[in-house]
Amino acid sequence: MKKLLFLSLFLMGLIQVAQAQVSAGINFQNTRTFITVGTDPDKEFFGEGRLGLGDDLGLELMGGYNFVRKSEVNAYVGASLGLFGDDSRNNDHDHDDVYLAIPFGVLIKPFNTKNFGFLIEAAPVFADDHDGYLRGGIGFKYTFR
Repeated sequence: MKKLLFLSLFLMGLIQVAQAQVSAGINFQNTRTFITVGTDPDKEFFGEGRLGLGDDLGLELMGGYNFVRKSEVNAYVGASLGLFGDDSRNNDHDHDDVYLAIPFGVLIKPFNTKNFGFLIEAAPVFADDHDGYLRGGIGFKYTFR
């Protein structure tokens, strides 16, 4: 739980220092749903904090690089560090799962206002206590300008 608190404080500090437009969204992944808050996704480099909801609450920090930046579409790759508490194990101690993910995705902005977009993302996930797996999903993102 201390790790989750530290990552939350780090995320809030990152958003304060960024002095950029803020984006917010929801990603519906095959593993869990993420509520996201981040910097401007149209910049070459951007960051994002993700609150994971589901059986266990968690936090993921992602840094991304847009290798395609156009007014209608962005394509990106990134690196994520995540932490999910796991209270569902059959033991007396809470357990935290730390993992690394490599997300790659596309943000499609089909409307005249380029603040709203649809997201398609996949990421191989490498966890310390489990075998790796591939997560994927869809979502949407709004950038406050």
